[in-house]
Amino acid sequence: MSRSVRILAVASVFLFLFGSPVMANIVAVAAGIAPCVEEVVDNYVKSGGEPMELVKEACGPLARQIALGAPYELFLASEPRWPNWLKEKGLLTDVDAFAIGQLTLWQVSPETIDEAKIQTAIIAVPDPETTAYGNLAKQYLDKIGIWDKKMTEKKIILVGSAPQAVAAVKARTAEMAFIPLSMAIKAEGSYVSIPGMTIEQVGGLTAKAGEGVRKFWAFCRSENATPMWLKWGFVVPDNIQKEKTSK
Repeated sequence: MSRSVRILAVASVFLFLFGSPVMANIVAVAAGIAPCVEEVVDNYVKSGGEPMELVKEACGPLARQIALGAPYELFLASEPRWPNWLKEKGLLTDVDAFAIGQLTLWQVSPETIDEAKIQTAIIAVPDPETTAYGNLAKQYLDKIGIWDKKMTEKKIILVGSAPQAVAAVKARTAEMAFIPLSMAIKAEGSYVSIPGMTIEQVGGLTAKAGEGVRKFWAFCRSENATPMWLKWGFVVPDNIQKEKTSK
């Protein structure tokens, strides 16, 4: 995505948020984990909680929008990097892990993935600078010594988010994509998990957080949400496990 398009996208979000009637319970959520978060919200509402308004985008742009004053109340990120960046600026509190995500290599075909093809295939990768799973993908490809080679050969297509990586494969612009396990489950096709490539999903509250969002944030880290995180391929972090066993 070009810089001008990114600026336009951010501007569109701000026009929507600030030009609309007053909205409450606005949650900024990393696009790659949005399908799971939508289900968590649905179950929260069914249990008597207030509805949440989700704004879906890559972690980096969402964090920068928060820093610029966007009216988000809760930030659910697919990594620690951007929540910690906001915390250091005094813009995010009650920062905590709510799940642990897994990187996968995914293709649209239901056939078993031939991992040897990673050397030659054109692969869609979310932007490593602004997305968690793109950063993990780069770490993995660096580890096996082929990131620079594939970039030189133009066999890596950088996209803005995990959903865009899926779209690139479905459009046959790329043959495979690195995406979170939760998105691979929704996208169907076939996938293989990359050993050792896991990352904490971290959230936190902004100064604008109201009581409704605070209750939802507590729900996200409770044992009531655990079945949904597990269903979508996440691991429950130690802080939630300890709370569960202490009861």
